[in-house]
Parts: sequence; structure tokens; C-alpha cells
Amino acid sequence: MDVGNSRIKYGWFEPEAGPSGAMWPRCAEFIPTPLAAPVPWETLQAWTDVATARVAIAGSNPVLVEETAQRFRGRCGCDPFVLHTRAALPVNVDVDFPEKVGLDRLLNAVAVNALRPASRPAIVVDSGTATTVDWINAEGTFCGGAILPGFALSAEALHRYTALLPKLGLSDLGPDVPAALGKNTEAALRGGIFWGQVGAVRQIIQELCQQDDRPLPDSRDPRAPWLLLTGGGASWLSSQFPYAPHVPSLAMHGLILAAWQA
Repeated sequence: MDVGNSRIKYGWFEPEAGPSGAMWPRCAEFIPTPLAAPVPWETLQAWTDVATARVAIAGSNPVLVEETAQRFRGRCGCDPFVLHTRAALPVNVDVDFPEKVGLDRLLNAVAVNALRPASRPAIVVDSGTATTVDWINAEGTFCGGAILPGFALSAEALHRYTALLPKLGLSDLGPDVPAALGKNTEAALRGGIFWGQVGAVRQIIQELCQQDDRPLPDSRDPRAPWLLLTGGGASWLSSQFPYAPHVPSLAMHGLILAAWQA
């Protein structure tokens, strides 16, 4: 389970050989629910025997992470693997304050290190409540990145801090790519939010590549970083980054890899 700021994501993972030959957790089943929704016990039981399954829980919402773990202890009598500390993750971190980095960003790094081509750095774009654009160097070290508002957060801010702009939900924003030239207020909001996000992500990717003296990810140069998209908004972004793989549950893959090594 990945307990975020707006959703809880449940996945059932089975081991298989990954790109490098090492074991990789294949996502066989996946379902997101709102934070306030009850645990979908019937769905989980349809995937596997919940009472005997190995359970791993992490996320960016520490209070709800522990509440979710308690629900499983009470229902199944199991002792879930709960990721509390960054020290338990098999990834080096090179930032000013490692203890303050969101666990979801580090879990993404754990997973991308199992996927990226050898000796190539990687850029992970995680489009959720916030959008993060992170750099993992060629040695597999998480080096930080940039954080900006995600699609829904941008829409919420424009509504909340203006007098007349309407509130657009995720279903209003996508999934089709909007025109930049909006002929009404809603269309102008959709275009501004989408193309503003795309432009910001592109510029950050360009700056990260320049900082490390690398070609852009869409080049054929073997020195170019490997770009990967994840998060709830990644399917909307992917039309503008067609060369980038899209792995919706990347942090959950990282969580399973960490649990296997614990």
C-alpha cells in the first residue's frame, strides 16, 4: 500500500525476472481509493488470501500509514512491513537534509535503479498532488530535484485564490490534450494548467541535463539520462514525452524491493 496525500494505492505484486536479471515485483493487480474510503477487503481477498499475504506499507502521510497498518493487524493478525525510516532503503542519498526527503521520492529511486540502463542517470517525473522531477545519477544516488504543484493542486489554487475562476477537478482537466488558445474560462484554465505543467517539466529536465553536462533524454546519445513517468497525472503528461516509459505504481515497486531486502 502506498498512502499518499489524496489517495491510498493498493497493489498485488508477484516476483519475476527484471531487465537486469534480478527479481522485479510485477504489478498483477492495482486499485487506488480516496483517503477516506474503507479498505477494499473484498477486492484484496479476490487477489490473494489476505490473512497469509506479506503486506508492505509506506507513504507520504505518516499518520494514515500507521492507521492503515493497524487495520491490517486487527483484521489479519499480520505484522506488516511498515517503512518508517529512510535508512531502511537500499539507495544512497546526496542532498542537504536526507531525513527530510519524501519517502515516495526515494522509493521511486529504488525502483528506477532496478530498471534504468546501466551507467546512465535517470530523471523521474512523478505527477501527483505535487509534481516532482528528480535526478538519480549514473551511480544510482538520489541527488534531489524540483517540486512544483501538480495538476489538481494548480486548479485548486486558481479557484481558491481568485474571486471568479471555477474549480476544475481532474476529470475536467483531462484526459484529452487541451488547446493553448482557450475560447472560454474553463478552456483557458485547462490549457494554462496543462501547458504550464508541461513547460515547467521540460524546462526542469533541460536544466538538470545542462547541470550534469548531458544530452536531453529524447536524444539517441547513450550518455543521455533515462526519463520515466509515474503518478496519477503521468498518463496525461505522457503524450508530450512519448519516448519515456510510464510506470503508474513506481513507488510501490520500490517499496516491495525494499521489503524483500529488509
